[in-house]
Amino acid sequence: MFTSWKEVTAERTITALSYLPDAFWGGFCQFGARLLDRSKGHIARAAIQRALPDINPCRRDQIARAAAWHSVNYALALPRLKHIPYRLHNLATVQEANAENRGIIIISLHTGAPDLGTMALTQAGIDTKTVIGAGKQSPWLNRFGRFALQRAGVQFIQRGNPTAVLQAVKKKTAVFLYSDMRSKEMPVTFFGQETSAPASGIYTALLNKSPILFHYCTLSDDGEWQLWFERYEPVHKDTRNDSVQYNLQQLIHKMEAVIRDNPELWIWHYDRFKLKKEVQK
Repeated sequence: MFTSWKEVTAERTITALSYLPDAFWGGFCQFGARLLDRSKGHIARAAIQRALPDINPCRRDQIARAAAWHSVNYALALPRLKHIPYRLHNLATVQEANAENRGIIIISLHTGAPDLGTMALTQAGIDTKTVIGAGKQSPWLNRFGRFALQRAGVQFIQRGNPTAVLQAVKKKTAVFLYSDMRSKEMPVTFFGQETSAPASGIYTALLNKSPILFHYCTLSDDGEWQLWFERYEPVHKDTRNDSVQYNLQQLIHKMEAVIRDNPELWIWHYDRFKLKKEVQK
C-alpha cells in the first residue's frame, strides 16, 4: 500500500522524539508552560476561582502554574508513552467488568498522560480502545498523535462515526472516553457552573447494558503515575434520557472530587467555562 510522505514524516518524527533524553523534555516543558500560562493564565485563574472559591490568590497562582506545566507535559507525553512510569491499581475491578462480555465504557478525565490508562489495560491483556479527535482543525497534530498511539500499541477510534463506539462495545472492547471536556450533547453542572458534557458513553452503556468504570490518575511523590479504576453502578430513571442525564451528572461530581483533591493535575487553561469573553488578561 502506498504511504504518503506526510505519513512517513510523522512516523519518523515520532520515532525520533521518543529517543530524546528526559532533560530535553523537562526544559521544553518548562518553556511551553511559561508560554501557556502567559497566554491563558488569566482564564485558568478565573476558572480556579469559580470552581474553588475558598482558595486564596497565592494558592491559586501556584495551582495555575503547576497546571500549565502538567498540561504541556500531557501534550508532550504521547511520543514517550511507553517510557512513562505508572502503577495500575484495581486491575481486578477491570477484569471482573471485562468478564461480563458486554464491553466496558470507561469514563475518564484529563489527569495524567493521555491514554496511559488505555496502554496499561492493553498491556494487561484487555482489548481496549480510546476515542480521539477527528483531526479536522489540526490534521498534522492528529497524524502525529495517531502514529504515537500506534507506536505505544494503543488502538483508537476517531470521532465522527456515531456508531463506532457502540460497535466496539458490542465486540466486547473496553472504550475510553474523556468526559470532562465541553460538548453540546447534554447539559450538566461542573463545579456549580452550567455547562454541557459528552453523553454518548453513558447512553451506549445503558443501551448495551455494559459496565461503567470511572478512571483517573494521581501522581506519587517519586513521579510515578497511579492509575485508578472504580466501578460505577448506574441508576435507572423513568426514561432513558433521564437516566443518562442523572448518571452523567453523578460522574461529573466524581470528577469534581478528584480535581479538588489534585487541582494541579487538571487542565485549567482549557476554557471549560467559556471565560474568554468575560476575563481580561
